[in-house]
Amino acid sequence: MSAPTRQLPEAAALFNPAFGAYVLAHCVAAHMAAGPSLPLPLPSSFLILPLVLPPDSRAALPRDVRTPLASWLADNPIQRASYPHRAASLTDYTRASQRFGVRHRVLTVHSSGLAVTRQPRRPNANSHGAELVDCTRAAALVGRWLAATSPATAFALLGVRP
Repeated sequence: MSAPTRQLPEAAALFNPAFGAYVLAHCVAAHMAAGPSLPLPLPSSFLILPLVLPPDSRAALPRDVRTPLASWLADNPIQRASYPHRAASLTDYTRASQRFGVRHRVLTVHSSGLAVTRQPRRPNANSHGAELVDCTRAAALVGRWLAATSPATAFALLGVRP
């Protein structure tokens, strides 16, 4: 049996499942609002946090959805190249965030994927900080991207498999 690993307080705060569930909820809500109110396919939920959480990835995202995912990846080859590693390293955290969201009735699981139980509150930059606002804005953008892109295409573009 291996010794328990110690986590830095900064890492523990960043990888808090409640925060991950909040970010996922913003993405799922945007996905449902952008299309015919269909839940986000469960495998697609693993694509969100690796795009939203790293500051360099989040800063490189476009301001709005008029730039398609494929175009953004073509313009950002470093983000495309680093994505598979980030996705693999955040898989367990995404699972924990999904479980937290479902357990606390923020997210619900349907046969067709994840849905929000209610619209998540938008954070206020003055009371919650600019980084939280940036994360939720990025999550909403990714949700709209995933609504406009089939799951198979999104996985192929990002270079990962479900």
